[in-house]
Amino acid sequence: MDNAKHGKFLHWTTSYGWLLVVSFALVLPLRHTFELPMAVMAVAGLWLLISQTRAVMAAPAGKPFLVMGACLWLPMLASLPDAVNFSRAMYTTLVFLRFPLAAIFVMFALQTADSRRHLLLWLGWAMSLNAVCVVIQALLEHAGLAGGPNLFSGLRGLGFAMAVLSPVYLYWLWRVAQQWRWIWLLLPVYLVDVFLCGRRAAWIMLAVGIALWVVQLIRVEKVQWRWKSMAALVLSCALAIGAAMQLPELSVRVSQTAGLFSGNYEQTNNATSLRLPIWKVAVRVARDHWINGIGPRGFRYIYKQYGEKDDPFLADNPKVGPTHPHQLLLEIATETGLIGVVGYLIALVYWLRLALAAAREKMHQALPFMAAVLIAIMPINAHMAFYASFWSCITWWLIMLSLAFWQPSRDARAESA
Repeated sequence: MDNAKHGKFLHWTTSYGWLLVVSFALVLPLRHTFELPMAVMAVAGLWLLISQTRAVMAAPAGKPFLVMGACLWLPMLASLPDAVNFSRAMYTTLVFLRFPLAAIFVMFALQTADSRRHLLLWLGWAMSLNAVCVVIQALLEHAGLAGGPNLFSGLRGLGFAMAVLSPVYLYWLWRVAQQWRWIWLLLPVYLVDVFLCGRRAAWIMLAVGIALWVVQLIRVEKVQWRWKSMAALVLSCALAIGAAMQLPELSVRVSQTAGLFSGNYEQTNNATSLRLPIWKVAVRVARDHWINGIGPRGFRYIYKQYGEKDDPFLADNPKVGPTHPHQLLLEIATETGLIGVVGYLIALVYWLRLALAAAREKMHQALPFMAAVLIAIMPINAHMAFYASFWSCITWWLIMLSLAFWQPSRDARAESA
């Protein structure tokens, strides 16, 4: 009876599990709802670990996932003895364990070539649906016809997620356009969403994503880059920027960016959205807790001790400071110390080498996801908290998908045997 149950569950996972994987992207705009599919995948992964132990241990993707997990999780564990808020740091460290379990489910769900095709197809449609919905809401709000929560700005906005997923979406558009050329009309809509979030960090990630996709087209797909294609891409970007600039708050954000090169502290601080005081505090904290840091998500609890008297954030809230340093390397150095920085650099170099090897071996489907991971963890990022649930879930979901496509499908393994 138990074997029959295990067999049915395994069949469901390999046949329809991709739907659960896609659902993560579909519910990203809905606040904390993205945790639900991740939790279900983790529970399903635990079941598979128990019932399919040998298959799990033999999975080719197991080693790279363990390397990445060890490099980024062990420093979190090492930071616990000196955590400024032990309960918060312990919780963040322990809930990380849902990612390896969810990864097991994803590996089984994407074992076959059919499941991978289905996931790529419907993931693109899910991202397109989110993009269209965000633009519609933006238009309604601009016209004063809509209220309620704003999906395209704020902490849980789609802008960052869409920026980091840009290589995947561009790859999907390119594949689908071979049958339906009109699908390229969705590109300006998608780009508008990234610009609407009003975050320069998202714009940088988008630019890197487009560049990596172009590299894949030329070097891996061997596509002859024609002037018409270049013109279409430039026109799409121009249309997106022009549409987004109709919002006054976005125009102000763009004009502030010029202050980065002014040499004036106030203008530079405004251009960085008042990040300079935060970065000063982060450097001081990292210097005093340089070995293993202050524990994941501990920055807000120690900020008051290091902030200056005229700190604008303490003036607004004297009890608690900003949630994180708003710079990836500073966050890692502050919260997990030198141990975390070394682990992060090893993980970054390891992933880069893995991606280059995948490019040499023409792993067409894996490369867009691997590029997205590089964007998510690149050291210049100044976006959401690296250890927070939102960005952690996105990053590790992308790592799971990358490695699921990186390992040979069950069909390919059967043919080689």
